[in-house]
Amino acid sequence: MMHQHACADVREQLEAFHDGELSIHQRLAVQNHLEDCVSCSLAASELSNLSSVLRDFSSEAVDADAAVVSRLSRHVLERVRVEEQFSIRAKMSDWFQDMHLVWAGLGASVATLVCIIGSASVLHATSQERPNSMARTLAVLASPGSNDNPLRLSYSMVVPSAVTTAAIEMSEENAHYTLSAVVSREGRVQGVEMINQPNRPGMNAMLNDAYRMQFSPAMDRGDAVAVSMVWLLANTTVKGRPLDMMEVVREALRLHNSPEPLRALPVPEDAAAPTPQAAPLMKPDTPETSSLTALADGP
Repeated sequence: MMHQHACADVREQLEAFHDGELSIHQRLAVQNHLEDCVSCSLAASELSNLSSVLRDFSSEAVDADAAVVSRLSRHVLERVRVEEQFSIRAKMSDWFQDMHLVWAGLGASVATLVCIIGSASVLHATSQERPNSMARTLAVLASPGSNDNPLRLSYSMVVPSAVTTAAIEMSEENAHYTLSAVVSREGRVQGVEMINQPNRPGMNAMLNDAYRMQFSPAMDRGDAVAVSMVWLLANTTVKGRPLDMMEVVREALRLHNSPEPLRALPVPEDAAAPTPQAAPLMKPDTPETSSLTALADGP
């Protein structure tokens, strides 16, 4: 039987025809073809049956999903409620329900903090070494030669020598000052004091100059030690006349440039004293005698 549309084209459009996606003209053409073609109508009926089966299954699945969702929602709500009960906010609210416990806890915390601060301050105070404590005194006495316990100069030590060449300025003439000072292990001057000297103008400047002096440290058995020493400062002015000064300078240059005189060799103690010998008698040489001698020795 001849049809207006081919069966293959109609079967390709069956799904769109079943879903209502065709236009009116295409829908009428497919419907007329299904009325005339048995095979295409059977394919359309199978598609309808499949659609009804899927709708029934989906309705059952929706009912089952609704039950599952209801049970899941109940579990979720219970879990949320339990989590809210055990949350930090809930615990904090429980703590502050009874303010007596809150004030007791705050008081205990403040008392603990005060005790910790007091203990730390006591430990800090005991760990610091005070200059007038017994431990400090014993430590200083146990380390002789340190800056706090200087030694006295002895013949076995290397005396500290000045490194800086700057002199100490003294405003007075023909003045003598005695200072006591300590030369540390690093060669610095510290603890400068005047010994039995009245307070005079310019003394502070002189002490400042003394503090600025730098020494090489004293050495005792190869180690640098701090020593206490007495420092004598003298300012002497020598005045003279110009001629006398020139004579003094010439005499000093002559003594400096002249060679040292030879000294007699030492005589051994066991050497015998030399016996004096008589000098030979010699005839005086006169001009007459010399001429006679020359004639006698002539040719």
